Amino acid sequence: MKFGGTSVAGRPQWETIASLVRVRQAEGRKVLLVCSAVAGVTNLLSALADDPDSDSMVQDLLDRHRTLGGELGIDERHWLARATTLLHECLDDLRRETGPPSRAGLLAAGEWMSTQIGTLFLRQQGFDATWVDAREALAAAPERELSPSRQWLSASCAAGGDAALESLWDGLGPVLVTQGFIARGPDGRTALLGRGGSDTSAALLAGRLQAFSLEIWTDVPGLFSADPRLIPTARLLAEVEYAEALEMAASGARVVHPSCIRAAAETRTPLCIRDVNRPTLGGTRIGDAATSGSGIKTVTCQEGMAVMLLQNLDARRQVGFLAGVFDVFRRRGVSVDLVATSETTTTVAINRHANHLDRAELDGLASDLAALCTVERFDDCVCVNLVGRGARTALSRLQAAMRHFEERPLLMVSQSANDMCLSLLVLAGDHQPLLRAAHAALIPEKSEGVFGVSWEQIQSGNSSGGLPG
Repeated sequence: MKFGGTSVAGRPQWETIASLVRVRQAEGRKVLLVCSAVAGVTNLLSALADDPDSDSMVQDLLDRHRTLGGELGIDERHWLARATTLLHECLDDLRRETGPPSRAGLLAAGEWMSTQIGTLFLRQQGFDATWVDAREALAAAPERELSPSRQWLSASCAAGGDAALESLWDGLGPVLVTQGFIARGPDGRTALLGRGGSDTSAALLAGRLQAFSLEIWTDVPGLFSADPRLIPTARLLAEVEYAEALEMAASGARVVHPSCIRAAAETRTPLCIRDVNRPTLGGTRIGDAATSGSGIKTVTCQEGMAVMLLQNLDARRQVGFLAGVFDVFRRRGVSVDLVATSETTTTVAINRHANHLDRAELDGLASDLAALCTVERFDDCVCVNLVGRGARTALSRLQAAMRHFEERPLLMVSQSANDMCLSLLVLAGDHQPLLRAAHAALIPEKSEGVFGVSWEQIQSGNSSGGLPG
C-alpha cells in the first residue's frame, strides 16, 4: 500500500492509514506501507539544496515534522535528534560536493522523517510495525550513458522477484513501513527514482515480495477520461489493462507514474488506484483481465515539451543523417518522446522536465545539432494525447475538434506504433480548448462500460462504491 505526500500529512490521514491496515489484516494479509515525504517537504529540501547554509529552512523542515509528530502524539525524543543529525550530515556533504549524489542524499531525508514518525504512530495504535530501509531492497541500475543528474535524481531499478528479501522481510513482522522515492546508488549512496518515484518504489517492492496486490492510495479516486481540474465532466475509469494504463501515464495522466505501471506489469502484480479521502469508492483497477474494450479512454496533456524542427534539404538522401541527429541526443543523455520526418525536415519533441533540461542545456543541444542542420526551436509546448486501444479509430470523430487549428498552429502529429495514442503538439496556451473539444467528441456523457461516474458526481456525493476490498 503506497501513500503519497498529502496522504501522510496529518493525524486524520494517518488514522485512515491505520484503519485500512486493519481491514487488510482482517483479510489475513501482511502489509507493507510505502510512504512519500509529507506534502511540500521535497520542494523545501530542493530549495535547501540550492542554499545549504539556510538555517531558517532547516528549522522550517524540523518544525513541520514536529507539528506532525505533535498531532500524532509522538515523543520528539524518539526521532528529532536523529533527524537533525541526518539533515546536517547531508548539508555537510553538499558543501563538500554540490553534485547530484549529495543532492539526492538530502532530498531523501523527507521520506526518512515521514516514515520514522509514521512507524512510531502505528506502534502507538497497537500495530506490530517495523521500519525497513528501502535501500536494502532496491538498487539503481547502472546507466552510464545518462547524464549524472538523471543517474542520481531519476534512476531506474530492474523489476522482478527477490526470494531472499521476501524471506528476510517476512520474518520482521506483519506491518512494515518503508520510504518511497529512493534506492541504493551504484556506490552505496542514496539515489532517487525521480519525482513521483514513490509509486515506482511500491510497484518494485510489490514485485520483489510477490505481493497479492498493490494499492496506490492518493488524493484522487483513480484514472479519469481527462484531468478533472480542467474538465469537471471527466469520467472515472473503472478498469484498464496494463498497456493502456502505461500509455496514459506516459502521456500525461499524472495519477500514477509510468515506471510504476511498467514494473507492476512486468511482475503481473494487480494494481488498484484508490482515494484515501473516499476509501469506499472502487477506484481504477489495472491488470491483465481488463474488459474495457477498444476506443479512446482518456484525453491527456503533457506540458513542458520542447519541439525542434531540424531542417536539411537532402535529409532522405543523406545516408546517416538521422543516425547523426540521434547520436547528438544520446551523447547529451536526452531521450526523445516523438519524431516525424519529411523530405526536408525532421521534427523532434522532447520532455524538458523528464530530461531535467534547463534553458542552457537546450541551448547546448541545439548548438550541437546545428553542425548537422538548421534548428528551429519551440521551447514551451504542450502535447495533447488521445489514448486508448485502437486510437486511429478516433480520427473519424474529431472533425469538430480539428476546427481548433484554423487559427492556431499544429506543430506535429504522431500516432504511436502500438495504436494506443494519437499525439498533437501545440503551443502552450492553445491546448485547453483542444483538450475540451476532443473530450466532448470522444468520451460518452453518461456511465457506459468502463466509463464510470463523473468528477462532478463524485464531488456532489452522487456516486456509489464498494467496501475497501
